[in-house]
Amino acid sequence: MIEIRTATEADWPEMFAHDVRAFGSPFEDEARPLIRRTIDLDRFVVARDTADGTLAGVAGSFDLTLTVPGGRRLRAPGVTWVSVAPSHRRIGVLRMMMAELHSRYVADGAAVAILTASEGTIYERFGYGPATYADEVTIARRTARLRSPLPGPIRTRAVDGAAAREPVQALYRRWHAATPGSVSAEQFWELFHADPEWARWGGSARRYLLHPDGFATYRVDEKDRAALDDLKALTAEAEADLWQAVLGLDVFDEVTADLPGDHPLREMLVDPRSVRVTARRDRLWLRFLDVPAALAARTYSADGDLVLGVDGEAYRLTVSGGAAECARTGAAPSVRLSGATLAGLYLGAVDPATMARAGRIDGDASALAPFRTDRRPELGTTF
Repeated sequence: MIEIRTATEADWPEMFAHDVRAFGSPFEDEARPLIRRTIDLDRFVVARDTADGTLAGVAGSFDLTLTVPGGRRLRAPGVTWVSVAPSHRRIGVLRMMMAELHSRYVADGAAVAILTASEGTIYERFGYGPATYADEVTIARRTARLRSPLPGPIRTRAVDGAAAREPVQALYRRWHAATPGSVSAEQFWELFHADPEWARWGGSARRYLLHPDGFATYRVDEKDRAALDDLKALTAEAEADLWQAVLGLDVFDEVTADLPGDHPLREMLVDPRSVRVTARRDRLWLRFLDVPAALAARTYSADGDLVLGVDGEAYRLTVSGGAAECARTGAAPSVRLSGATLAGLYLGAVDPATMARAGRIDGDASALAPFRTDRRPELGTTF
């Protein structure tokens, strides 16, 4: 027998040890108080074996917001810390925990739930699908020259962590409000600014580049590369200014970064071969809890009136002037797809024609053209 219940403070030490084992984290006991302050135990559940009290699993969420196309921010529980003990695999513990969390989110009125997945085969069976992607790139810094370098001096400045604290938080909030696919970061600022050694994963302390309309952060890794963690720009001028500063880090042969697939960096360079994609990774995964509310929250690139079949339910989506209304209907769908497939379209990560070519859309995929966006979504922070 497995009992699923809300976590308590008494569970916390064992939860921490369980998470360290499950994810192979290099955290020591000194990390526990700081990590504890990032989570609300009322949002977490534990699974206990009633025979002997063994902790069989943990799952919970952060209270986040998600920006959707058009700029609206939805409350979106960010599922996290999901793991099952090796002793209790294949008996439904994960399914029970996820069902409990989802029922709570629905009762709380959330339209979507989101997560970042440690493995790519776990979460589609719970209704999640990849909703943002990023290209992992390596930039040959010595050959990467901007086509239109800004006349110096540029506005980006290297600053220390204390000077960066307030501007970075304010800039990230502005960036989150303007960037589809991004999530809020309020719970994580203490950990971000503390920058403890156990959270650096072998890299140096975080270094900061600050512009009035953007910022970049990076670490130096064991290969003497600059590993770019963030480059968040609010304007094209800030983007060019920050990249000019990054490419001016003369001691490094390479800069690594995660960029959305449509990032303009290659087109900004004289030699586009200076940017080499080493991997393409899914970042944010999304599950619909209230399809009509979620679809009505975003804007669309064209008007239309269609009936969508999503996981066996039918919804009429009517778009006028880019704004949408959506409700359940008894009409026959003209297009059918799964919630996991719709997740890939929702923020603009995947073109409907691509999903159709993959055999994941039944019907006239051209009717889904209004889902297309003028930029790819970008997560911004992990959780």
